[in-house]
Amino acid sequence: MSTEGRAAYAAAALARVPRLLQLLDRDPTSSSYGCFDRAWWHLRTADFPCGMSEEGALALALAATLPIPGSPWHQQARMLEWARAAIAFARRKSHADGSCDDYYPFERALGAAVFSLHALALAAELVGCTDEDRAFLARRARWVAAHGESGTLANHHAIAAAALAVAADVCVLPELRAAAQRKAAEVLALQHAEGWFTEYDGCDPGYTTVTVGFLAAYWKRTADASVLPALVRACDFLESVQQPDGTFGGEHGARNAHHLNPHGFELLAAQVPAARRIADRVLLACATGAVAENDDDRLVVHTPGPLLLAWRDFHERRVQAEALPLGQKYFSGAGFLVWRIQDKSLIAGLHKGGGFRVHVRNQLVANDSGVALVAQSGEVLVSHLRHDAQVSDDGAACLTTFAPVRREKLTPLKSALLRLFMLGPGRCARNMVRKILQRRVVATRGASPFTLQRSFRIEGADFVVRDVLRAASGAPALRSAACSVGQTSHYTAAAQPWSSAWLLPWTDLPDAPAALNAGRDHSFERRW
Repeated sequence: MSTEGRAAYAAAALARVPRLLQLLDRDPTSSSYGCFDRAWWHLRTADFPCGMSEEGALALALAATLPIPGSPWHQQARMLEWARAAIAFARRKSHADGSCDDYYPFERALGAAVFSLHALALAAELVGCTDEDRAFLARRARWVAAHGESGTLANHHAIAAAALAVAADVCVLPELRAAAQRKAAEVLALQHAEGWFTEYDGCDPGYTTVTVGFLAAYWKRTADASVLPALVRACDFLESVQQPDGTFGGEHGARNAHHLNPHGFELLAAQVPAARRIADRVLLACATGAVAENDDDRLVVHTPGPLLLAWRDFHERRVQAEALPLGQKYFSGAGFLVWRIQDKSLIAGLHKGGGFRVHVRNQLVANDSGVALVAQSGEVLVSHLRHDAQVSDDGAACLTTFAPVRREKLTPLKSALLRLFMLGPGRCARNMVRKILQRRVVATRGASPFTLQRSFRIEGADFVVRDVLRAASGAPALRSAACSVGQTSHYTAAAQPWSSAWLLPWTDLPDAPAALNAGRDHSFERRW
């Protein structure tokens, strides 16, 4: 590829613009003009607009102002109007303190606030806004600066740092620069010695690309040199776990995310060789369609902006997707085993029961998310929920305990009770409510009398994975067992996107139930 290789960024982003415009209320006579939450303003199946959705303003502003060759959106006056309308709608529907909601009323969600603040402030910088809108951005920025959230999400703090830095310029409020620096320091405190940033209770490569993207944007705007060494370490780690097709993430990561934010790599490409090499492979992934389609109505607002920013801030070079270096690595903190020999690659998450992906000649041939057992009672038990797996010294084996799956769904009664509570005392207990919900749908808990011992070895040029299933006395009877593909059993909004990886079949284990029911171990091997 030549320097024209960056066109892959633009093509991937612009293909999503019509989807964004369909989500947008484009009628200037409507009270919801500028709203990107179609479920609220058009379908009327939601009872409040999601504040995160207004992130779509940035994609419209960038598409209208960037001189992308062949773009039908460049210099379209309506696009500029709609971007300004989105800023105005966010102002009208925010709480008095500048905060906004994401999943339920009066949530005052930090994630929605930081994503939308960054996008709206950048959009305002590009297309302009009223004094009233600028005052609103200042209120949201001050709220972000003063509030945290339950759970450990490094990417939210990185987004906050970038958002506050932009708001400081747009609102001409130098004190927000100091707040941005404090947020950046929080991000640095969440970096592991191996280079990744903590998301809840572990390492997720997809989310690490998001953290790098926004922390690099903060660095570029503020010239805060204190974050550059952390970004270098993060890029070194990410290159080690980048997949041969240029993508990141999967069910071996802590949060099952498939995010791929390329903007930070382009910002760093001139100074950080690993970032340039990562970006070259990401461009290849964009051009070949390897990137997962994480574009439902809620998440599509996340994707076009970083792609267009990567196009805008592209580091001029001849794009050459270098092959990933061969060798064997084990990141004990992340629990990642990475083997690359000849034309084969294996990445396994040993802290998640040994879920793994195998690529041969850059093609995904195995996408294992662990073993799933189904009891005669119908209860589902999985091996990928435990983060306390025992890992052998050589980093090539793990022992994990199966855990029961909880797939709790929202019901009319639960929805009514939550909203009634949030209309009353819940308004003053946002973090308590969030913690309760996290314990119910995010946190992993519980164990069963089944274990999986999974070991990895190399024989010649082959990867060999050996599994041993074991049942303790008194274990419930099983009716089926299988090695799963793309299975996730705890809540992450960004999990379960679409990619061709899901076309790979599950591997049934027809002899396992009988053996385990009789108290015998069941073992089997697979080879690539």
